Amino acid sequence: MSLKLKVPLAGKYVESEKTFDVYDKYLGTKLDAVPSMGTREVDLAIEAAANAFTDMSRLTALDRQDALLQVADGLIERKGGLAKILISEGGMTVKQAEFEVERASKIFRLYATEIPHLHGESVTLDADIRGKNKHGYWFRVPAGIIAAITGFNDPLVLLAHKLAPAFAVGDVVIAKPASLAPISSIEMCSLFTKTVLPAAAISVITGDGRLLGPPIVKNRRVRVVSFTGGVEAGEEIAKVAGLKRLVMELGSNCPNIVCSDANLDHAVESLVDAAYSYQGQNCLHAQRILVQDGIYEDFKQRFLNLASKLKMGDPRLESTEIGPMISEPAAKKVEEWVNEAKRLGAKVLLGGARSGVFYQPTLLESVPANAKVMIDEIFGPVSCLMKFSDIREAVRISNTSDYGLGAAIFTNKLDLVMYAILHLQFGIIKVNESTDVRLDIIPFGGFKSSGLGREGLKQAIEEMSEVKMVVHNLDEPHFAGHMQN
Repeated sequence: MSLKLKVPLAGKYVESEKTFDVYDKYLGTKLDAVPSMGTREVDLAIEAAANAFTDMSRLTALDRQDALLQVADGLIERKGGLAKILISEGGMTVKQAEFEVERASKIFRLYATEIPHLHGESVTLDADIRGKNKHGYWFRVPAGIIAAITGFNDPLVLLAHKLAPAFAVGDVVIAKPASLAPISSIEMCSLFTKTVLPAAAISVITGDGRLLGPPIVKNRRVRVVSFTGGVEAGEEIAKVAGLKRLVMELGSNCPNIVCSDANLDHAVESLVDAAYSYQGQNCLHAQRILVQDGIYEDFKQRFLNLASKLKMGDPRLESTEIGPMISEPAAKKVEEWVNEAKRLGAKVLLGGARSGVFYQPTLLESVPANAKVMIDEIFGPVSCLMKFSDIREAVRISNTSDYGLGAAIFTNKLDLVMYAILHLQFGIIKVNESTDVRLDIIPFGGFKSSGLGREGLKQAIEEMSEVKMVVHNLDEPHFAGHMQN
């Protein structure tokens, strides 16, 4: 890697005298100096994007499809190098990093196959009293400039879910990756500059999100803001964005319900992975695990036996299952929340200790309802175990959260499944699978504080495009005469 990274901006590769350093999360060594941009660069990127949008309209659907497929191929060709970056800047394990690259590539392929289906519908206008002798139809057109703002976790996948639908419909993009792990995102965006897309169809803005976010989302020429991050940042975006579409995934505190008839081996294996994969830094992390009282002790022992075998250490080693967290402040926040829960009466069944940037896989029991770890999103390797007596109690406990992204239930009883589906206040319900699995083709998003809008093929394309309605008046004299001839 270089020691002064160049970033695609306004159709050029730029560097900056003012930079910020990105560090290896395990070794603590410097990886790169990344441009620390300001409002000047934001203005340049938006101006260039507006011009590129005109050029984008000259491309065919086949051109856009080829571009997405070329990027998909480029990701796989660079899989080894990108995985090393993800391991270094994000603390991913080898398996997680390689899968991240593969998923991102498949997302671009999915949207490439969706391009031929960008169609509209005819409208039966004479169902309206004023619609006699009128013919109507609508179709989708690109929205314009998309602001794609992402978090540090799953940096390629999160950004791919914004870039792919945007370019599929013919939009242009201003991308703002997280400063804690921006390098892999920059590398992926750079692949687009080698395609037929206009050079300024994508610009990457790097630096302090608190400084750069407002001028990006406020700008009237930005028509859609697609944001993945925290609730507080999402609320700030909503306050300043103005009249534009907002698509926001803002996290969760996911409940996973295990009923007495569940396959315990499967439930335990699924939930240990959902609790501690990527150090719990996942919006679908199994933060609350509710187990029916009749099997509670059995589940607990099986869970502890499996979770205690997880290997924590250098993410470059194939045997490592738990790597470092994204930063020491993030690990300290987890430590503070666990200590608060302990002061309020929670019992630590597993883990509960920090060492620098590492935090042990942790399982808590008897956690009071007013503890932060029960209310908010911890974004760390901590889960709360609790018992319930019947499905109504489990659903009631699950719905106490202000979040509503994902919930799961493990049972083979149809009546319990249907009760959960009908009454859980979450955007995604999993049955006999943990919350911590995102299928990239589903409508992805949640209720309440978990955000606005949806990602995922058809839904993301709708969010990043506009409907143009056409009405033909067949009574117009010239048209009527033409029809008679």
